Amino acid sequence: MSAGFSLRKIKTPQTLGTRLRRARNRLKVSLMEAEIETKIRSKYIDALERGNLMSLPADTYTKGFVMRYAKYLGLDPERAFKQYLSEKNRFASESNEIMLPRKKVSETRVIITPKILAPFAVGVLVLGVIFYIIFQVYGFAAAPELVVTSPDNNSITENEVTEVRGVTADDAKLYVNSESVQVSADGKFATEYKLQRGINVIEIKSQNKANKEKSIIYTLEYKPKTAQVPVEPASAE
Repeated sequence: MSAGFSLRKIKTPQTLGTRLRRARNRLKVSLMEAEIETKIRSKYIDALERGNLMSLPADTYTKGFVMRYAKYLGLDPERAFKQYLSEKNRFASESNEIMLPRKKVSETRVIITPKILAPFAVGVLVLGVIFYIIFQVYGFAAAPELVVTSPDNNSITENEVTEVRGVTADDAKLYVNSESVQVSADGKFATEYKLQRGINVIEIKSQNKANKEKSIIYTLEYKPKTAQVPVEPASAE
């Protein structure tokens, strides 16, 4: 080494976060312990030590955090807060310098005129017609609804005449054992049916305009009451 020259180690100034973290490590205190002792949330302490200054609350709140935490660690509170402000301002300045200029996006106004609205209205009308046709075709393709509410299936009755009633589609044709029965505007039907002694099979059939049918078979047993002949008491001899 030539005479007259000496090497001098240049010290890099420590950031506030480094100073705080090293002071805490010297005290052997965890983040959670520091939170309990200082009443400062550990996420803010961690942000200070990592240098994530932009994630901290407003300076009016952060000033209290920094000074309280610095005092807890045995550091100068005023000096710590001044260093915080200096580092935050420098970071904000550097961030502004690297930001690229934004292009102003021109606003596009859409003016609705009858010329624009007319094709839209036609499109809506066409779609409505298509959906109506599909609905009608589906309605014709499906068998009509049919629900029989009386009589009870597989039951026994002592009455010679029973009432057959229920509900079907209001535009359907209804038959009870091939006999036409009138259907009301709300789809209800009712008719009287004369039974034969013994087992009676009753077919209730509903047919729509597309000749789609739905049938229900009911079985009803007619057991008329047996007339009881009074028995005369034997005359005394």
